[in-house]
Amino acid sequence: MGFADARAIYIERASALYRNTGLLNKAVNTLPRHLIFGCALHVHARHAFDPAAPALTLTRLQKLSAEHGGVSPGRVAAQVLLLRKLGFLDTRPADDRRQRLLEPTGKMVSEDHRWLMAQLTPLEPLGLFRLTEAERSTPEFALAFRLTRAATPDEVTAFVQRHPTIAFFITRDGGYSMLLELLWEWQKSGSTSVAFDVMATAGAFCVSKSQIWNLLHAAEAQGLIRTEAPAWRLISLNEQLLVDFDAWFADKANEIAAIATQARDLWSEYRQK
Repeated sequence: MGFADARAIYIERASALYRNTGLLNKAVNTLPRHLIFGCALHVHARHAFDPAAPALTLTRLQKLSAEHGGVSPGRVAAQVLLLRKLGFLDTRPADDRRQRLLEPTGKMVSEDHRWLMAQLTPLEPLGLFRLTEAERSTPEFALAFRLTRAATPDEVTAFVQRHPTIAFFITRDGGYSMLLELLWEWQKSGSTSVAFDVMATAGAFCVSKSQIWNLLHAAEAQGLIRTEAPAWRLISLNEQLLVDFDAWFADKANEIAAIATQARDLWSEYRQK
């Protein structure tokens, strides 16, 4: 087993994460959304590991999201409403009655753990990280990961700049899901000419058909794909797209493995107290 096996595991698991899960895609499945989700869990994890640390508030989440991803306060506020609707965030009174605390629920932590497993499982064929049974089965391990993953704003920007092709997809609604569907078909067939169903993909990932159309046309304009049949039923993937995805995946795998190793030490130390 090696790189190709790890990539296949990642594509299958990442694509399966949000297929047919409705509004969950609207909570996490673009880079800005995932950044808000991750920032909320980072503040929550700091407070969980150290009760003296500040608890999560809307203002604190807006500040952190702006610093790390340039996300506007209004977008964060709208996303918080959605996360509350989905049962990922609760609110409770703070000591200062002018404020309300935001509190990630067990559902949110469990969902983040599910995401984390999709990132860490492919690392085993690469020899970068091997999950223990406790890490696989305990959602709170994700909090140790979020606490350790305290990236600086410059790191987030630099990562996107290193991988502009993948950034094209992960910053657009439905873009990353569409890319994973195309790559999944490529892996199954072994051909860069892959079958694609616009309506099925839109429905599976809770985006409009017109959004998928727009993504396809934009990706074609970038030279990343080419249509080979009417209504995009057959799509040709540019070889450079595959090369760029491999470079992104390798970079991501090394980064995730380093963070997970630190998280393991932190979690082990915390559980022994």
